Amino acid sequence: MPLELNPEVYRAVLESLPIGVYLTDRKRQIAFWNTSAERITGYLAQEVIGHFCPDNLLMHCDENQLALCGSACPLAQTMQDGRAREANIFLRHKEGQRVPVRVRSVPVRDEFGVIIGAAECFEERSFRAVEKRCPHLRGEVWLDDVTEIPDRRTTLAALDAVREAFAGSQVPFGVLSIAVDNLDHLRRTSGCQAVNTVFYAVAQTLSGGTRPDDLVGRWREDRFLALVACPAAEGLLSCAERLKRLVSLAAVPWWGDRLSVTVSLGGTMVRPGDTAESLLERAEKALESATAARVDSVLVI
Repeated sequence: MPLELNPEVYRAVLESLPIGVYLTDRKRQIAFWNTSAERITGYLAQEVIGHFCPDNLLMHCDENQLALCGSACPLAQTMQDGRAREANIFLRHKEGQRVPVRVRSVPVRDEFGVIIGAAECFEERSFRAVEKRCPHLRGEVWLDDVTEIPDRRTTLAALDAVREAFAGSQVPFGVLSIAVDNLDHLRRTSGCQAVNTVFYAVAQTLSGGTRPDDLVGRWREDRFLALVACPAAEGLLSCAERLKRLVSLAAVPWWGDRLSVTVSLGGTMVRPGDTAESLLERAEKALESATAARVDSVLVI
């Protein structure tokens, strides 16, 4: 006997899925937004249902800053030709940070096979567990209260661990010192709470924008430190440029406005005989040289 289900059962199934799901009509007006979509994006269903995807609520883009909410939208392309699509993209969270997601769009058809809309499923690509971020870490992991990423002591432990791996097996890695630009101006004009909100968004964007073997931690009040698994300086520079672009796409909501933010990065590759102090000193010098001419810049030495 075939199983017959009413629409509410189907809705309940979609709501319970661990991945984000939303449905749109042919005009890309959002008609359904499940609980996981709320969790991943920060937007409640009542905040998005009735809005149109081209309204740029989530500001979909790729890592090269190419906006995808126009002609490059996988959802729109799927409704045009009826083909399912998959892509790795970034969406903008309600709190401002960029979130890396894997999306899959599929057409929605009526009983006659006519495309009447589309569905998009998406899930985060970031590795939230710190031990997965840096498999060399042993012992307890501590997170920074403001940014919810590894704090200074955990980041230093990770740095010691990857240095030991380099000394024993010559596994290369790079270090990036990352500073939020114009921090004093932001503190004067918007206050300390705005600074903390920006730091959270930047930290989450940086953490989500790195790869599984990398780690981003809070190093100082005004600094982040990234440990990047890469074979040479070219790879470290590419990572730094990618992270700079992603942060520039973040937009932090603040009292009805959105605060834009940029970062500058200085980096260096590990060398034989390096101590933690010598590595960090080179990275800091690279950052100082990068920002000497202008902010929102990158230098790897």
